[in-house]
Amino acid sequence: MRSMKNSAFSLLKSLLLCLALCSTPVAPAGAATTTVHSLDQVRGATKSTEGRAVFDQQMNGAPQPDGFGTHLPDGFTKEWLAAQLAPGQDIKRLTLAGAKPWPQQPNKFVAVVCLARSVKQAASELKGVTSSCAGFNDPDHDVWFGVFGRDAGGSPKLVARTEAAVDVPVRWNDTDLEVPQSVGSDASGGNSASGMPESWLRFDLAPYQLHAGDPAFGVRVGWSEGYSGGGASYEALYLFQIDGAKLRVVFAQPMMFTKDLAGDWHKDGTRDHEVSEGSNVLAVLARTSDGFHDLRLRERRGKWSRTFRWSAPEQRYIVVK
Repeated sequence: MRSMKNSAFSLLKSLLLCLALCSTPVAPAGAATTTVHSLDQVRGATKSTEGRAVFDQQMNGAPQPDGFGTHLPDGFTKEWLAAQLAPGQDIKRLTLAGAKPWPQQPNKFVAVVCLARSVKQAASELKGVTSSCAGFNDPDHDVWFGVFGRDAGGSPKLVARTEAAVDVPVRWNDTDLEVPQSVGSDASGGNSASGMPESWLRFDLAPYQLHAGDPAFGVRVGWSEGYSGGGASYEALYLFQIDGAKLRVVFAQPMMFTKDLAGDWHKDGTRDHEVSEGSNVLAVLARTSDGFHDLRLRERRGKWSRTFRWSAPEQRYIVVK
């Protein structure tokens, strides 16, 4: 009997120890964590440009950049863009329309329209602001993108557009970065975490020369979390490639996260803050497959990296195993 009791006690101890260890959060491979002793030290502990920009906007009231070009170029109007990119949709759902010159393509423009899921949502969202494509549900908006040139008379002319609202999710199945809670909670049964963006943030017009004479453009998207003491922001990158009159998503990967968790209080009224972050950079490589350059996604200040190669059957980039 004593032997059975001892065995049961040992098993209980093992289970409790396992629960304690298994429930302890493990930082992602690409995460760097720093503890500072007051809120005013958080910005200095944040190393990534994106993370500092988020802090400045949320804590210092820095103005939000016009990332989608809502101050439209000559010849563009919100109503005209919506009709061109999202034909047949109710204009009353429109919450954002933007266009920007494309540096890699002279006399061309990248453009976006963002529509709330309902007229009521659009009206509520635009109270006090002129445009928005940010939400807190998955997803809150239908978003279309396009590329425009100009005709002989100088008027805008549609070159290519997404055939429908973008529906390609971002996946965290092969990344060094932390997963947003709203996305990670959807992963079950061994499936990789994936989700559509909460917010569509800005164009990324770095020179993504994926195919000879045929550049792609990027779009940054995001997720955010609020805690009783702190918060977190996450970003991912979409790349869009022109294919005739169609605009396709060919790449969608997480790019950064920054998190601030408040800790112990001090006698002077300040409070510890644990700052964790990770960020990646994307490089276009010399090697090609079916005419498309390989891509290398690597940790900004670390050793993690992944190579992505063009898949002709899938018409997108996939990770090289």
